[in-house]
This record gives sequence, structure tokens and C-alpha cells, in this order.
Amino acid sequence: MGGAVKVYGVAASPFVATVLLCLEEVGADYELLPLDMAAREQRTEPYLSRNPFGKIPALEDGELTLFESRAISRYVLRKFGGASATDLLGESSLEESAMVDVWMEVEAHQYQPAIANVVRQCIILPFIGGARDQAVVDEYVGKLEKVLNVYEARLSSSPYLAGDFFSLADLVHFGFTYCLVAGTEYGALLESRASVLAWWGRIMTRPSVKKVAPLIHLGLKLSSSA
Repeated sequence: MGGAVKVYGVAASPFVATVLLCLEEVGADYELLPLDMAAREQRTEPYLSRNPFGKIPALEDGELTLFESRAISRYVLRKFGGASATDLLGESSLEESAMVDVWMEVEAHQYQPAIANVVRQCIILPFIGGARDQAVVDEYVGKLEKVLNVYEARLSSSPYLAGDFFSLADLVHFGFTYCLVAGTEYGALLESRASVLAWWGRIMTRPSVKKVAPLIHLGLKLSSSA
């Protein structure tokens, strides 16, 4: 499999951003092929042959086609990452890789469901011409606060979620968290938790993040910097 990998989607998507961050972390050549989301191009062929669920992103690497951002991210790190992939996946020890897995599961099942609903209500709906439902926002802000309390406890004893090393478990949090901080009034949820805020600051120093963050900012026309 030679040449640049192809990523289908829009950089403003937190899920696409995760894949782009991984590609940037390992220095892989890639091409971002945008879809017309307003025209629901992702729900039609030929895109459905890449992801039968009509979601973004999808990745093509030669004859291999993948979907689901976390699976794509692991593939990218394992194929292109070398030693950096070992670090990002925690594969230098069984214990470290287990902790990466634990916190990726927490992100998928606890963090993302809460924060994604806040971002959708505050940013995505207004962006496409709708209006937020503040009752829904309040409900999910409350859920996010409870999750962030757990993160504060965890991050008070280690700089990153899996331990003393930056990993994919931290990276997968970036897209939605950036939207929350840069595009809503709820960045204070991080600011009021010192350990969470310090963790976020460390994530923001990554060269990959500095490359991808402006793409989200521009794509969603966010009003402030994170």
C-alpha cells in the first residue's frame, strides 16, 4: 500500500479531527477529501460503500477501507507510528495499554455522550440554522460536570489519563473539548477544575493539535480561541 492515505469527511468534525491528529502525530502522508454534509453526501453512494452507516470519517489506504474513528486511529498509529505508536497506545507494557483502553472506554461511554450533546445544542444546531434547547443543555452540562469530577480526581494524581504519558486516551478527547472551550460559555467547566485545566493545557501544546485546531475553528466559525 503506497501513497497518501485518503480521509473522507470534514475537519470540523471531532471524529475526523481525531484521525487527523493521529496522522499528524506519526507524520503520515494523507489527503482530506471533504464531503458535502449539507447535501448529505455521506448518506449516498459511493460514500456508503466506504461506511455503510453513512457516518464520517472513512479512511482508504490502498485496497483497505476502514470506518469508525477509534479503529482508524489505532490502525494509523500501528502502521505509521513506530516508537511513537508504542507510546500513544501504551504498548510498552500490558498495564499501560490496559489503562489506555480503560480511559478510551470512559471517553466513549461517559465523556462523549455528555459533551457531544452540549456541543450539538450550542454549536451544531445554530450553525445549521436551528436553535438550542437550553433544558437539554442544562441536563447534559450536569452530566458532564459529574464526569469531569472523576477526571479531576484522576488527573490530580497523574498528568495524563493513562498515567505519566500522553496517549490516544487523551487525544480522543480533543475534538469535542475544543468545541466546548472555543465555542460555548461552558469552558468554565474545565477552568473550575485545576487538574483538568492543566491536562487540557498540556494537550494544547502538541504540534498535532496546533495543526488541526484551526481547521475545527474555521469549519465551525467558532468565535474564540481555546
